[in-house]
Amino acid sequence: MIFVFTYIDEIAGKGIDGFTLVKMFGYTFLMFIPQSMPLAILLSSIMTFGGLGENYELAAMKSSGLSLLKIMRPIVIFIFILSGFCFAYSNYTMPYIHLKQSSILYDVRGAKPTLNIKESVFYNGIEGYSIRVGKKDVDGQTIRNITIYDHHEGKGNLVQMYADSGLLQTSGDKNALVMTLFNGNRYQQMLEDNTDYQRRPMLSAAFQKQVVFFDLSGFQLKRTDEDLFRNNAEMMNVSQLTSYMDTIKKEKVELADNVYLNFDKYFNPRSMKASNRIDSLNLPYLSIYDYISRLDPVAKQQVFDNALNQARSCSAFLDGKMNEEKQQREEEAKFEVNWHKKFTLSFACIVLFFVGAPLGAIVRKGGLGMPVVISVILFIIYHVISFTCEKMSLEGQMNPTLAMWIGPVLFLPFGIWLSIKAAKDSALFDIGDYFKFIRKIGSVFKPKKAA
Repeated sequence: MIFVFTYIDEIAGKGIDGFTLVKMFGYTFLMFIPQSMPLAILLSSIMTFGGLGENYELAAMKSSGLSLLKIMRPIVIFIFILSGFCFAYSNYTMPYIHLKQSSILYDVRGAKPTLNIKESVFYNGIEGYSIRVGKKDVDGQTIRNITIYDHHEGKGNLVQMYADSGLLQTSGDKNALVMTLFNGNRYQQMLEDNTDYQRRPMLSAAFQKQVVFFDLSGFQLKRTDEDLFRNNAEMMNVSQLTSYMDTIKKEKVELADNVYLNFDKYFNPRSMKASNRIDSLNLPYLSIYDYISRLDPVAKQQVFDNALNQARSCSAFLDGKMNEEKQQREEEAKFEVNWHKKFTLSFACIVLFFVGAPLGAIVRKGGLGMPVVISVILFIIYHVISFTCEKMSLEGQMNPTLAMWIGPVLFLPFGIWLSIKAAKDSALFDIGDYFKFIRKIGSVFKPKKAA
């Protein structure tokens, strides 16, 4: 739904065929599977163990001598297998899905809207033409009071056509719009050389029937070469990301070396010493103050202008290199984020299971009621932390490694604490116990009655 709400304005009204839309939405659905997997595991674990606790099945198994860890062991093995599947899916399948979905979405967003000529409104969707139809009949093909301005040569409206009626049809391959005009006039300015621009000769012709073809090939969906998208971080697996990050680090070192060499070559003041030599004074060099004091006002102003221009050039050079380095840092952070994301997905599945399973055993509520509320709240907290840290790392405000692992690592001690509480059958959500604890604290501070 997020995808639909984001791109619906750029997809609707473009006449995209159903098969292309099915592929695009199918790839988009597959893209969201890794993001939804931690929530699915969290929700299902709470529902499963909550249902076992609600039906006293956990109590029956514990009374037979099984600990909570032994009860969870088969599902823990399954979760580890599922986490391995998530890593394989994220590492090998997701790059292919991202490539297909991104290329289709790029082509769909760049496609032109479908041909839609409305009554009494100039339609400029066909490049080089302006078309106005006064009225369209019920059949959708018969049109009346037609005006056509032809300016495809880029010299203005050199050709103008007017007709009382006509027919709108498309060619068999839908690459051309065929407009048959009846009972009209055609006016054309004959501008072939400079003398024509001064005399403005015009050709006028009346016709009973004329057929005009408009090229509609630009309205067809054109597929872009997928190789243009392969260098994006989302389209790479772990080994490709590692190789690309090494390349970026080498480019950063080369950029720093080039900055030093170019700055030393073009902006080093020592290269200007020869211009400060005055042989008539029998002195090899002068201080800057003595040198400027011996110059006439015109030469002195020239020295100041040259120094100012050199300072501006130096500043512009450094600003350009700083921007280039900033882009390299952002690109490196993007690749590091995607590299760590391959592993944090699997780790988050394991961590959230150890949060959900003991939490369900403590809550003892199955079904789609309380488990859904609890799991959604916990996942929102996890998602907000992870998403915020990821954005901060992409903006250079946080280390990518710390940003991508902070969410699962923060939930890990919470899962361990819940597992310990569930193993001890702690009444974590028994409100009565909390009231008893508060009354005990209050009794400590309550003044004792005199004997």
